[in-house]
Amino acid sequence: MKIRFTLFALLLQLLSPAYSQEAAAPLVPNLKYGKPSQEELQFTTYAPDTTAAAVYLFHQGHSYFTYRNSFRLVTEHWVRIKVLKPQGVTYADVSVPFYAPIDQREDTERADEIEGYTYNIENGKSVKTPMKRESVSIERVNNRIKVLKFSLPAVRQGSVIEYHYKIQSDYFAQIDNWMMQEEIPMLYNQYKTTIPSILVYNIELRGKDHIQIKQRDSSMRGSEHDAHSTASNGRDFSITAQETTFTCRNLPAIRQDESYSWCPEDYKVQVSFDLQGTQYPGSEYKPYSQQWADVDKQLLNPDNSQFGAFLSYSNPFRDEAKEVFAHEMSFEEKVIRAFRLLKKQLAWNGRYQLYSSNLDKVIRQKSGSNADLNFIFIGMLKDFGLYAFPVVMSRRSTGMLPHSFPSLQKLNTFVVAVLNPENQKYVFLDSSMDIPALSVLPLDLCVSKARLLSPQVEESKKWINLMEKSESLILMTIKANVEGNLIKGHRTTILHGQEAVDYQKKMRQEQDSIASGQISGSIRTNKIGVTNLHVKQTDSNPGIIDEQFDFTLKAEQAGNRLYINPMLYPQLKSNPFIQAERVLPVEFPYPYKFLMQCILTLPQGYEVEEMPQPYAIRTEADNLQCKYIIQKQDNNTVVLNYIFHLKGYLFMPQHYNQLKEMWGKVVEKNNALIVLKRTE
Repeated sequence: MKIRFTLFALLLQLLSPAYSQEAAAPLVPNLKYGKPSQEELQFTTYAPDTTAAAVYLFHQGHSYFTYRNSFRLVTEHWVRIKVLKPQGVTYADVSVPFYAPIDQREDTERADEIEGYTYNIENGKSVKTPMKRESVSIERVNNRIKVLKFSLPAVRQGSVIEYHYKIQSDYFAQIDNWMMQEEIPMLYNQYKTTIPSILVYNIELRGKDHIQIKQRDSSMRGSEHDAHSTASNGRDFSITAQETTFTCRNLPAIRQDESYSWCPEDYKVQVSFDLQGTQYPGSEYKPYSQQWADVDKQLLNPDNSQFGAFLSYSNPFRDEAKEVFAHEMSFEEKVIRAFRLLKKQLAWNGRYQLYSSNLDKVIRQKSGSNADLNFIFIGMLKDFGLYAFPVVMSRRSTGMLPHSFPSLQKLNTFVVAVLNPENQKYVFLDSSMDIPALSVLPLDLCVSKARLLSPQVEESKKWINLMEKSESLILMTIKANVEGNLIKGHRTTILHGQEAVDYQKKMRQEQDSIASGQISGSIRTNKIGVTNLHVKQTDSNPGIIDEQFDFTLKAEQAGNRLYINPMLYPQLKSNPFIQAERVLPVEFPYPYKFLMQCILTLPQGYEVEEMPQPYAIRTEADNLQCKYIIQKQDNNTVVLNYIFHLKGYLFMPQHYNQLKEMWGKVVEKNNALIVLKRTE
């Protein structure tokens, strides 16, 4: 059998602090299901992590295949958990999502063989309480997903819980990722796969240094039977297979609640699979995705009824488009008008998808997924004489694409790239956007690795970093005078990119709140001392906002002294990085730059007693820098120039302490005060 391993270790090696606790476990669990040891029942603290509310004593799994006219994938789970603290009882409530589409023509999954037990020490003896049938339920979440739910009985601090379930799947092309590390410590994790030689999988290991691998030859039975004939007319046969066992011991917890983290699962020790091809006896090897170019061909093929066929879908709003189309429009105006027409006719239903099934139905219902609307948008753009292409990806919240092999199964949505014929550059939009700011995508779609599906583009230019396609900038200019204990002035703020989009979203939320009667007037204009608010934006560039207003602020006064923050409107008010240690990388939403100049005229009859000191700092890799330059001029004016530039969006755990310390110092400068002393 063919299994191709690719070892993805770079990120996990960079995350070495997450595994520094790996040491001898306080106990070795009995790996026989249904037989927890007395030591497991009696121990009360996990020494390597005394904060743990619970620990996995073991999680064992086995994925194997059955064959009766077609392959079916079966995955069994055996789990044992020790509850160490009262909050650990939540692990007795188990939810397992599985794929169960309403459309009976699609492949499906089902859950069965569910059982569970709770073990407690009572009067010095082990008491085993089985889970009752009424504690198990299967609930439908949507038209594609169901969730298996069950609750273990009699669980309290000190309990050991144990359960087993099986998921059978007709969709064998993708074996789900096996997580060997979880949000609580893992004493022992073993995952076994028995894969027939007919199926060729790429296998990627994350955290390979923590995974032991054993392989041996194996086999499985298969059968072919005519549904309308007796069993005796069938044919049974043997298929060669390979059994692979992956084992980890004593892995620390990966916290799920750390801020600035899009997908913690990316950084767990894990095994992932992707079907590369099939090798049936007597037939040639059929590749699924040897190269990313093969993935492109599968998607773009006009015979692909869920993707490629929709790339030639005609514009359903051609008559409506005549009202908004003008030959003298610029490229940007054409794109934005087409987008606004799309959103006027159709609503996004809140779902991100890669495929579509029935666009005519979407048009009738006037709503659909982002994929549905994006296919229609591409057709509309073609009617405007523009070239538009899909850009496929895995969303930030669902995890990164494999680094070492192509994967059609890991793709889960796409955005639209539109070619500007004048400069031969692309702009990017997605139908989930409310505001058509070119290339300012929703944050979940701002991935560093997306693939442009255009046969006209050479391979080296097909990979696109969507994080780099728009500049997010705040440029603030303030001129103010101090009159007594009041500060009166004018503020101008120019916002670009994500900052401009965020501003418009907040303004719309305020307007919606006013319309619904939740507030009586604009939050922004009702701020104390804010007058003459003017906001400028152009239809041809919604990614830029120009805001201006006059303001009056009150300086803090104590006796004969005034205390004034020369920033007037600080950028940072507090430090979000308060943890002593960081396990996951810090992932900021996007890079941005904040520039401020404040010209402050001081009042007569006062002298400067204290002035903040100039300050400049940058990280070692120059991913973050800040400059705070302040000086008093001869005309009794203080000029502050402030620059905060977040160049990168990813900071690894070993740089966390530097980031934490630097952020704290920048916050201090944001809150630094000028002290004025009365001289008259």
